[in-house]
Amino acid sequence: MGRHFASIWRAVRVGGLVLVLLVGACASGSGDAITVRVDYDHDEFATQFIRYFPDNIQVHPGDTVIFRQDWTGEAHTVTFGTRVNEMLAITQPLLEEWRDVPEDHVPPEVLGAYYAAQCSQPVLYGCEEEPTDEEGATSEEAIEEPSGDIDQTIAQPCLIEQGSVPDDGMPCPTQELGPFDGTEAYYNSGFIGFAMDGENVFELKVSDSIEPGAYGFFCSVHGPFHSGTMQVVPSDQPIPSPSEVNQQTRQELNEVVEPFREVFESANEGQFVFGGEAFTGNFSGLTDDRVDGLLNEFIPETIEAEVGEPITWLMFGAHSISFDVPEYFPIYEKLEDGTVRANEEVYLPAGGAPEVEEADNVEAIVVDGGTWDGSGFWSSGVLYSDAYVKYTLRISTPGTYRYACLIHPPMVGTVTVTG
Repeated sequence: MGRHFASIWRAVRVGGLVLVLLVGACASGSGDAITVRVDYDHDEFATQFIRYFPDNIQVHPGDTVIFRQDWTGEAHTVTFGTRVNEMLAITQPLLEEWRDVPEDHVPPEVLGAYYAAQCSQPVLYGCEEEPTDEEGATSEEAIEEPSGDIDQTIAQPCLIEQGSVPDDGMPCPTQELGPFDGTEAYYNSGFIGFAMDGENVFELKVSDSIEPGAYGFFCSVHGPFHSGTMQVVPSDQPIPSPSEVNQQTRQELNEVVEPFREVFESANEGQFVFGGEAFTGNFSGLTDDRVDGLLNEFIPETIEAEVGEPITWLMFGAHSISFDVPEYFPIYEKLEDGTVRANEEVYLPAGGAPEVEEADNVEAIVVDGGTWDGSGFWSSGVLYSDAYVKYTLRISTPGTYRYACLIHPPMVGTVTVTG
């Protein structure tokens, strides 16, 4: 299976957390606030997208923008600043030209320029090292895996008026975010919408004194792939109304949802085509080359098997097969002092499931998960391959068992075992 420049799968390997769905509504300088969807979970089948909807907006000075995050299992931020503008000025032209080209066909100097620019900002997929090839280009391996600790500059609100962005991973001294005036070096929302915060929105107040112009923003979790532009227009010039922005959002959503609808319907009929190859069986997550995102469903939703019979899932994207999941199992936790940390138990095998040896994640991975007796928390751990994972499990006790993907909370299924 071919891998493309800055493969989107680097972005979707990490999960978010359960969020409470609330819609914000606030007054702005020119009327009602506009709403930008951060990610999107479709009501007919669970989805996630590394994208803002819409990703280009117009505002007046003094307006308010509501960034509403859909609950898909992904953490996101909204991050502005002059340093962000500098980064996007380099990465976005490269993405426009090279994003659909197989990675081994992209010149090393292009990869080097892209990753060097991305790594000038804190991103969840760490840039702790920057190995270079013989020509001196920065290697993609520098950012491919997330570091063990969560960078608090990303996870918590952060305001840096001037200067560089610290790379120590510590919380910013200033976390109070006032109105955005466009001169800040770094202006970061922090992770949006933890369940314990009781909301899933970030409210951006645009300063009355901001200069007209284009201001880029991106998600510090997923990098330049997940970015947008806010155009500030003089107050005496018209801009789209909130209703018109909503229509634009719906149009953009339809464009990405329809390919997934085709995939979903085909998979429910028993077939999924990926990389030119047709697959049949039980599916755990699906993808489509036309869309930067995931279809987070177990298909079929209910599987019937006999005691001891091998049950096999074909896993596309990063997922887990997890039974008897504890009622509250956060992917990220927020401590009393504001520190955000990852819950390592989400990603590790549990209940007797075997550990899977590390692979290069390019070829298909075949895993025999062994046998589960039907009692206690049991999880495959999060598995991933650029191709797919073929995962097999046997259940030794008759019963009806609910199971889930730990990093995609809407993703649930049922196995009925008879004996």
